[in-house]
Amino acid sequence: MRNILGALLILLAFVACQTKPTKITSEQGVVGAPEKLMEGSPVILDVRAPFEFNLSHVPGAINVRWEDFSSQDPNSRGVLQDDLFAIARRLSLIGIDPDAKVVILGKGSLGNGEEGRIAWTLNVLGVKNVHTALHTVARATNPKGDEPLVKNKSIWKPVVDESLFIDARNFKAYATHQLSPLKMTGKKKHKKTMDLPVSSLFGMNFNDAKSKVVILDVRASAEYGINNLTKYKNVKAPVVQLEWKEFFNEDNSVKKDIEKKLESKGITKDKIVMVISNHGVRSGAVTYALRESGFRQSVNFAGGYEQWK
Repeated sequence: MRNILGALLILLAFVACQTKPTKITSEQGVVGAPEKLMEGSPVILDVRAPFEFNLSHVPGAINVRWEDFSSQDPNSRGVLQDDLFAIARRLSLIGIDPDAKVVILGKGSLGNGEEGRIAWTLNVLGVKNVHTALHTVARATNPKGDEPLVKNKSIWKPVVDESLFIDARNFKAYATHQLSPLKMTGKKKHKKTMDLPVSSLFGMNFNDAKSKVVILDVRASAEYGINNLTKYKNVKAPVVQLEWKEFFNEDNSVKKDIEKKLESKGITKDKIVMVISNHGVRSGAVTYALRESGFRQSVNFAGGYEQWK
């Protein structure tokens, strides 16, 4: 009897010491969405890699990559395709026109600013009602989880906002404070026009604009430390480093208080901010964020260091 009682006590002690089994739950790819963000049945774009998108995505989202709209030249991958009308035609097939509301989903700080880059691209083409958010934002208007059909829009011609980007020759001209000559077209140019840049920034003449220019490098500090524009003796414009992640909240929306941090670095709204990264993705995201924050004289050097070299 004692042996049986002792065995029972040992068994009870053993059971009591066992940890509770881990509760296994399936990961949900989406969570509740802010109502205002998803109001009006927006077009939802998801910029993650196809593999991640296929594992889990918001019902109705369309998978796009920033490379879909960019140059195939390996030395200037960040530059938009020459035929912007062709991009607009492609967008119309997925329901996007200048009047569309677009929500762009991605990985936020775990990515490389792809959401903001697509937002910048749409802004360039004249699509203004654009928002960024984490891919974990859900579209709650479809309780059955069915994929809604994409409704095509009529083909439209983009009204290009050229103030959102700058080409390599002009970036170099303003960065070095040196005038960039116009391309010769076979016609004889007046001597004075030979020293003018290809285009002026925000309607200012070259001397007025170059005095307001500041270069904003939005790469990580480690990248900046390895190579940046201050190491080039011909660069005269001031260079400021502030990582692109500083411009976005945890939910991937644009920070409302970024203005204070920029002012502490000498960047005010009267400055012309030329934004640079390696190949125009993170700098595109920051240009989008700057414009949303009221910095109307911000411009993306889409070619980035890749083209600068």
